Amino acid sequence: MRKAVILLITLFTVLSSQAQDVQSFVSRQLQTYPKSRLLDLYKSCFQDFMGAEHLVVDHQRIKAYLDEELNSVTLDDLMPWIYEPCGIDSSYYRVSIRAVKEGLISEDMLLDAFICSANSSNRPSVDEWNERWHKMIGTIDGMQLNLPQYNKDRQFIDSVLSVGKYAISHSPEYREAYRPHYRIVERSIFEQEILPLIEQKTMIVRIAEIEVYPEYLKDYLKAARNVGSESVRKEPGVICIFPNQVRADETKIRIVEIYRNKEAYQHHLTTPHFQAYKQGTLHMVKSLNLLDIQPLTPDAMQQIFIKLQ
Repeated sequence: MRKAVILLITLFTVLSSQAQDVQSFVSRQLQTYPKSRLLDLYKSCFQDFMGAEHLVVDHQRIKAYLDEELNSVTLDDLMPWIYEPCGIDSSYYRVSIRAVKEGLISEDMLLDAFICSANSSNRPSVDEWNERWHKMIGTIDGMQLNLPQYNKDRQFIDSVLSVGKYAISHSPEYREAYRPHYRIVERSIFEQEILPLIEQKTMIVRIAEIEVYPEYLKDYLKAARNVGSESVRKEPGVICIFPNQVRADETKIRIVEIYRNKEAYQHHLTTPHFQAYKQGTLHMVKSLNLLDIQPLTPDAMQQIFIKLQ
């Protein structure tokens, strides 16, 4: 009897955890892509579970399609992100063709990573995906999302799965709103081959949100001004460290930080002037939040600094 109770508790815990994972994914997806339909939630999840094998049938054809996409799409047509995880488990990543157009990786690298990911072994069967999806849709139904054409989309997905298939396209609303142009890359390939190059060449832009104890405000401002000027003057990889005060509350500080790449940021953390600032102001800071942000027009940043000269 005791073993049966333990098994029931364990099963309930696992199912509850899985439901929370689904709910968290759906909430994130709809926050990022509010025009999504059930078709788009489904697509992200099957990409994460099944990869993109169904897209790789003719290597010359997929190269020609990527060439055409790169030549016909401008940076303004693309979402600002370079990559994002698929689905719930992040077993695969969507890598935007923006990475190629901005010179972060080569076209051949993206193509090879896409093909290698599609050809990777140990791919689940369609039956396994069907079973996984029907567990997920039970949780999604319970969320009562009121998505447009929900019942129609669900029936369409069921009809695709009933004939042993699983792949579908994004909804027209999603394509119109977000113009998806990406390739699916398996996580280990992405992390080992693509991410290091992206991080090496991508600027880090963040806002440090800081609240200072009032009695230390004068000393903190002096330290913040000093570390900002010292960092920009001494470190080639520091483009900007720009401290600001919130006018409505002078104890609230906002520091705009821009680093040339991840390596420059990591070097900055080891410098004597930063360490002196960090250790010297620990007791002054009431709260700290580092907010990483994605520039919508990174090419315009150079012009901004030129105009300030």
